Amino acid sequence: MTEADIGELVREVHDLQRRVRNLEQRLGEGAEPVAPLRTREETSPRLPPNLLPVLGRALVAIAGAYVLRALTELGVLAPLVGVAAGIVYALVWLFVAARQTATSFPATLSTVTSAVIMAPLLWEASTRLKVVSSPACAAVLTGYAFLALALGWRRRIVAAIGSAAATLTAAALLLQTHDLYPFTMALLAIGAAQEFEACRGRSSGSRWLTAVAADLAAILVAWIVWREGGLPEGYAAVSAHAALSVQFLLLGVYTSSAVIRTLVQRHCFTALETAQTTVALAIGIGESAALLAGSARGTVALGVIALAGGVTCYVVSFVVAGLQVKWNFRAWASFGMLLVLAGTFLMLPSSGYWVLWCGCAVVCCWTAMAAKRPTLGLHGAGYLLLAALACGAAVQPFSQWFGAGDATSWKAAVVFSSALLAWVTVARSSPGDTARWRNQASSLLLAAAVVWILAGAATRALVLAWPVGGVPADTLGTVVLTLVSVALAWSGRRWERRELVWLVYGFMGLGAWKLVARDVPNEHNLTLVVSLSFYGGTLILLPRMLQRRSGA
Repeated sequence: MTEADIGELVREVHDLQRRVRNLEQRLGEGAEPVAPLRTREETSPRLPPNLLPVLGRALVAIAGAYVLRALTELGVLAPLVGVAAGIVYALVWLFVAARQTATSFPATLSTVTSAVIMAPLLWEASTRLKVVSSPACAAVLTGYAFLALALGWRRRIVAAIGSAAATLTAAALLLQTHDLYPFTMALLAIGAAQEFEACRGRSSGSRWLTAVAADLAAILVAWIVWREGGLPEGYAAVSAHAALSVQFLLLGVYTSSAVIRTLVQRHCFTALETAQTTVALAIGIGESAALLAGSARGTVALGVIALAGGVTCYVVSFVVAGLQVKWNFRAWASFGMLLVLAGTFLMLPSSGYWVLWCGCAVVCCWTAMAAKRPTLGLHGAGYLLLAALACGAAVQPFSQWFGAGDATSWKAAVVFSSALLAWVTVARSSPGDTARWRNQASSLLLAAAVVWILAGAATRALVLAWPVGGVPADTLGTVVLTLVSVALAWSGRRWERRELVWLVYGFMGLGAWKLVARDVPNEHNLTLVVSLSFYGGTLILLPRMLQRRSGA
């Protein structure tokens, strides 16, 4: 090859390179790059590669269960033997699910296969064939759930699906067989096992399903025992002692779990844990009180237990929970309030428990000030308002404003004194900025109770002092409501108490409703002029008072 040939070859190579470069540029402008196509293929959802073999194996397993059923129906196997073989067969597939280590899909489908075999088997054995009693069926479901939870240490999905299947089957059989006690105990046992696993850091996804089922079952057990009409037709008998044991077991399972997780392990209460503990306390104490309604000693004993538990919860909230986890402090303090209310209500006669609630209100507000725990101020306001409702002090002013009330009773005086003392205590406390809203909320509620009772008493006093044939009680009630609103606006701005200003809107709203619903239809001439004048004058005066003070 000559030198000219070599030069020609070099020129052709350069020309080819130029053409390829131009072609790449054109493709880059008008065509979609290859890399995004490959990215889309990687991010698109893909089915498990072993979907068909795993699904086929599940169908073959279910077919094997039908073979056992057919052999039992043909008489080849005795019914009890066929049921036992089916149970073992379902457990085998639970073990198969636990041994799956490649992906979660085979373990999920194998666990579902086991549940699909177990649930219909026990349903037919207890309802159609009648070869397995309700207690035996409940025991099998409990054991099945325990085994699923034990095998679930490698695959959580096994524990979740297995325990959920046992829970749903027990609940369905409870409703179908009307034999409540054994299946309720099974639900409580499954719930206890799940709480044990949660305390070990291995919470299953079906934990709350079992908790709800156990709550409803406990309510149903108590209901059929204390209902007035006696035992419903078709239901198996449950003794009062058995029903009480259910309530205490429900209480014990979920309060023990709460103690371990929040006080021993120092975990923060989750919203679901807080809700379930509250529900367990309410059901356990409330249903037990209903079951013990005919026994005075039993009711008092339950009240003592509840009161002791409430005091313990308050101590725990301060000493053990502390402020390291604020939600735990609030949760345990709230449990204490719930138990104290229940305990005092059960221990004392109907005419005396509200006095203790007034005392609790003052103590809580004083403690809120001394320990700088504004949450307890809210508790104090709650105790006080419940006491006012229980003794009638909250209703009496309302009737006095509408001209139907009697003289203020000593009960209202006790509530008023307690509310005033509690309000002054809360008003003197100085919480931080983060807790200011709780302090203002408790101060608002307590101030509302003080002004509410005071306004009612003032209305009644004016009615008694007014000459016969003068202004009727309806008009005097409107006059008092407007004067109270003016006094609240003045004092709230003078002493910079926002809660007092907020109360102005509430009392003026009540006055407007009273004016429309009571005064205008019932009053005439001069009395109606008085009501309209006082209310209208107050509407004119209030904005000026509030603006002047805020501007100053």
